[in-house]
Amino acid sequence: MNITKILLSIIATIMIVTTTNATTMCVTDDNNSIILDPSRNGTTNTSDEATKTWTTTFSFGTVSGIAACTRTGGTYAKAYSQYNFDDNHASSTGAVCWCKMTSPVRSAWVAGQELQSASTCASYCATHCSSRVQAYAEFRSAVYGSAGM
Repeated sequence: MNITKILLSIIATIMIVTTTNATTMCVTDDNNSIILDPSRNGTTNTSDEATKTWTTTFSFGTVSGIAACTRTGGTYAKAYSQYNFDDNHASSTGAVCWCKMTSPVRSAWVAGQELQSASTCASYCATHCSSRVQAYAEFRSAVYGSAGM
């Protein structure tokens, strides 16, 4: 099956159901489906600061993403669909950490912490993203709720 058909299938079958202060999302493709439930903490997380990538494992599967350090500020745990930071993981020009889910579906950039310096951000941002997605429902809600933006 070609990639276009898979992507269209994923986009066509994303359903968002609003529950009490949380957005639960069902993401499916031709092979499987997972429920992205922001009320459920992850079990483990990993990060790679060199590539600005991160993963968080949940009972339902794995969520992965990228991190960026910029000078652009934002409200913590809020998604910004208008921002298009460096999707090649190389952004490290500022002290504000941003997180973006790339799998199983892409989210908007979500504002993380403003760290002490650009160098601190560059050496900690991916870890920040993976730990926030693992353990903080408010942050997960912003990431999951902005999927497809």
